[in-house]
Amino acid sequence: MRKPAVAGLAVERAPHGLRVRGTQLYVDPVGRTQIGFLAHARGVRATLPERTVLSARTLALLEASQHRTLRKAAPLPAAFGQSFALAGLRLSLHPAGHVLGSAQIRCESVDGHSLVYAADLGGFGERAPATAEACERLRCDVLVLRASYGHPRFSFPARGEALADLLAFVRATLAERRTPVVLAASLGGAQETMRALEGHEMCAHPAILRAAEVYRAQGVELPAASALGTVRFGQVVLLPADNRARRRVGEMGPYRTCLLSGRAAIPGFAEKLGVDRIVPLSDHAGFPDLVDYALESGASSVLTVHGHARDLADELRRRGVDSHPIGEPHRQLELFP
Repeated sequence: MRKPAVAGLAVERAPHGLRVRGTQLYVDPVGRTQIGFLAHARGVRATLPERTVLSARTLALLEASQHRTLRKAAPLPAAFGQSFALAGLRLSLHPAGHVLGSAQIRCESVDGHSLVYAADLGGFGERAPATAEACERLRCDVLVLRASYGHPRFSFPARGEALADLLAFVRATLAERRTPVVLAASLGGAQETMRALEGHEMCAHPAILRAAEVYRAQGVELPAASALGTVRFGQVVLLPADNRARRRVGEMGPYRTCLLSGRAAIPGFAEKLGVDRIVPLSDHAGFPDLVDYALESGASSVLTVHGHARDLADELRRRGVDSHPIGEPHRQLELFP
């Protein structure tokens, strides 16, 4: 087993979530803090830190969808790879590959020791998304991994294979003279879907279209989609994967639903949600991705949080890495990433 990490550089549970020990810097905090890092623009709460460290693209997405929330905060946008001093640390942001603008944060102390909070990582290699920056694998002394899919059952197929399943669903549904309804995260998954369905006529929920406009402004090529209204036969409907948006499907005449989610690996998940098809297309890193990242980081200590934190830590210890889960305030698990 690798030698233990330097004791002075770690994260700890604090009143508003996880904080870099001995500093005021929170990572993905819950509630109001003085300084906090926001990893991405999906699922942002109504309260941001007073000073919010985030990527420039995440800020652009928030300006389009959360402008009222931003009024109460002082954003500190940073370009990927830019080094800056804050909270007694040398900080830099690096692509996480989850959604457009999603970031990891690297913290370096005055004595040169490093900690990386990897936040929500995306897939690697054949699983890398087409509409987000490629994930950068970082080396560090201490690594903090979010384990949303940190269980061995979450081993996802290549992106091309999952998209082929989606396209087959769309073609088969249209052949039955029904409307294909694709349920995906409004930020990230929906834009991947738009890219994959180029050549089909699409209409989409307003939240999906708002995010798509930012993607285009940031240089990501996406095909056109019209605003959701009266659905005509031949259109593919894109809706956010949440219960409120799904109520719209009853207004569309004959239809079939397809959910894009890594939770496809859970037996019976489609039946539980009442969808016709579920495709294992996720913008999160799967279990093998998380294990590989930890091993390649060279970290002497890996802390796991969220989701299947204990399962991931157990596997890393079996691989000879000093790893354990760290508690965080209760958060509702993301259901459809």
